[in-house]
Amino acid sequence: MINLRFTKSPMGCLPRFCILLSLFLGSVCFGQVANNKIDTSKIAVVLPFETALEKTRGFPDATRAAVIVVLKDENVFPGVLTPEEAKDKDKATLVEISAKLTQFAAGNMATRVLVGMGSGRSSATIEFTIKDSATGKVLWKNSIKEKASVWSNNASSASQRGELPEKIAATLVKLLQGKKK
Repeated sequence: MINLRFTKSPMGCLPRFCILLSLFLGSVCFGQVANNKIDTSKIAVVLPFETALEKTRGFPDATRAAVIVVLKDENVFPGVLTPEEAKDKDKATLVEISAKLTQFAAGNMATRVLVGMGSGRSSATIEFTIKDSATGKVLWKNSIKEKASVWSNNASSASQRGELPEKIAATLVKLLQGKKK
């Protein structure tokens, strides 16, 4: 008689290996583009932000405006321009910042009140890309996810959405300041 029982699973290490491999690949694929430094001596051109999501009217534009203001305030680049302002500039002196809204939750006041513990807060995820204007080479790519403050539980969903663009812009600047050339 053949014994088909195994004291150990024949695939014992495979699930653990797959988990470790996915964590490693996830950190490589979804993090920053490896080892590229952003030349912050160049002028930044902030392109219009994209979205394919519904019910986000005005949010990408508000986030773009906040990014422009915070980049200027923090002097990350010597200049921050819109595409219209940069059309006559030499592409060799520019980097392009683009972004796409990939996830958005407007928040729900009833959930915040009834459930609590931070549930029902507004949140957004934006994928930022910085390219060299002359070559088109991607210098940096990162996804930023922010949630409204847990302390704004009694605030309306509209006011929670209002704080997200500045939080996203501040996080972007912190990340960029860590990647300076």
